[in-house]
Amino acid sequence: MTVRVSKPEFNLREKLSELDKPTGVKGLDLMRSDTTQDARSFISADRRNLLINGQFDVWQRTTDSGSTTSSGYMSSDRWKSNASGGTYQITRQEFALDQTEVPDNPRYYLRFAVTTGANNISLGQRIEGVENVQGEVTLSFWAKGTNPPNGYFDKIDRQDFGTGGNSVSSVVDTGYGTFRVTPNWQKFTFTFTPPSISGKTLGTTHSGFYECQIFRQPAADNGTGAYTIDIANVQLEVGKNATEFQKRPIGEEVALCRRYFYKPDVNTLLWPAYQYHESYKMIVVCFQVEMRIAPSCNFSMGGSNTWTTYLNSKDHFKAYTGSNHANGGSHYMSAFTATAEL
Repeated sequence: MTVRVSKPEFNLREKLSELDKPTGVKGLDLMRSDTTQDARSFISADRRNLLINGQFDVWQRTTDSGSTTSSGYMSSDRWKSNASGGTYQITRQEFALDQTEVPDNPRYYLRFAVTTGANNISLGQRIEGVENVQGEVTLSFWAKGTNPPNGYFDKIDRQDFGTGGNSVSSVVDTGYGTFRVTPNWQKFTFTFTPPSISGKTLGTTHSGFYECQIFRQPAADNGTGAYTIDIANVQLEVGKNATEFQKRPIGEEVALCRRYFYKPDVNTLLWPAYQYHESYKMIVVCFQVEMRIAPSCNFSMGGSNTWTTYLNSKDHFKAYTGSNHANGGSHYMSAFTATAEL
């Protein structure tokens, strides 16, 4: 004998929500995922942050740039500023240990204080390889402060293909919106898709980079009034979702920074030179991380002897004395930096 049983249709999602053990927030997020990348983003999996030093933990150069009109890498590792004719100062600020306004327990934040405004003042980070930021991405950060003269900041990013690279233009700037800060910390999120690099070629001077600018005083804003913006927890990730900040171990963050800039504590190490010939001495600095390219090195030696660079490579540096300086005098390194920034 055959018995046939039929039941009316029902909504599986509604039934799951009625279980004694609900799926929870992340479970519901996973059910809403359209792609594998969405699923990874929702559960905060994988190495998400394309930026380095997003919590401003590493300051090899200095924790205070001083008042300056210069552009470049002035303070916190990997963060490049553009003065554009203005005057500003970057300083490291410290959160109170028990603060709860900004999540994920950041220790520091960056303060960008402009005393003389100028259009196109900006702060951003150059990501190695312009091809590494393609498709939909999401930038998130926390900020507070005061606004430039026209009342808002631009969010603009740059694709750089190198000199002689892109047949149309070696640089492509794209705007993705504006934002305004207040005296209180708040989270800002931008989801966007950079222009396709299809049909482009890389230049001969470098492999290209993608510059993620956190803010820019608008090009049309010629005001010179002062303003200050504080920034914390900066993250750029693939996908349309702004997930929790990815906090990497501090040793890993330092190593990532040292691919581009290395400043050892020579006062602690007090590197000595060694005699490699009866009339010469040599000093060797081994880099803790292989650098992006053979770096530009600056050094000074204790004593009055003349020293000459012998070799710069991705993993070490060598310098030597001239003849007749092998004996006597002071032979130790008193300062050293290696730079391989984009």
